[in-house]
Parts: sequence; structure tokens; C-alpha cells
Amino acid sequence: MDTNFHLKIVTPESVYENKDIERLTVLTSEGEVTILPNHVEYLANIEISVLSVQSNGKEKHYAVGGGAIHFIESTNTAVLVLNSIIAVENIDVEKSRRLQEEAERKLKTELSRLEHQEEERELRKAITELFAKNSFKE
Repeated sequence: MDTNFHLKIVTPESVYENKDIERLTVLTSEGEVTILPNHVEYLANIEISVLSVQSNGKEKHYAVGGGAIHFIESTNTAVLVLNSIIAVENIDVEKSRRLQEEAERKLKTELSRLEHQEEERELRKAITELFAKNSFKE
């Protein structure tokens, strides 16, 4: 039985990560899910949330801006297609606070339905980054 599986993380900009890992945990539209080696075939939407990845016995955390996860059973591979991802150690608290304040300010103004949804998404993303930075010291 395998103790690792392959993880590939893709963003609109690039292939962010491409390595073997032991475990990943993320919030999906179905709830929090943990993927281990030899998981069954799985496909779900990823919420704006914190992604935890364990590799070589060490856990690393990221703030992710939503996307999708597909675990491919035949190749023992998890593919994450994400709108955005940032490692906890790279989160700029001041920038995240400014983005939060800007989104909150915009949400108090007259917006179209689409603009309102986008600002809510930006607000959730900023709050998630701040939560991740405060919760996981890496």
C-alpha cells in the first residue's frame, strides 16, 4: 500500500506545486475532506478556505481562493485547480487587511448583483488569509 500520492496544484498563472505528499485536507462544497493515498475517485468544488498538506511528516498551510479537486484513483493523483493560493508564510497581513476593508467599504455602496458577489468573494478571501496567518505559524 502506498504511503504517498501525487499532488498537482494548478492556478491560472502556472503549475504551483507538483510533488508527492502524504495527506491533504481542504474545505469542499460537501464539507471538509481529507485525502490519503489510494483514495477513491473524487471530484468536488473547493471553497475559499485553508488547505493543509502533509509532506515528509511536516504540515504546511495555504489560503486558497476556491477551485476544484479531482482525485484520480488509477494514478493515485490529486489535481487541484485553484483560483489562487498563497502559503501562510507569504501572507502580507497589512495587504489582507486593506483588501478586507476595501471590500467591506464597497459592499456598503450600490453594486450590481455580479459586483456584490465579487466583493463578497474578495472579503471571504481576505478574511481567510488573515485567519490562516493567525492560526498557523510556519
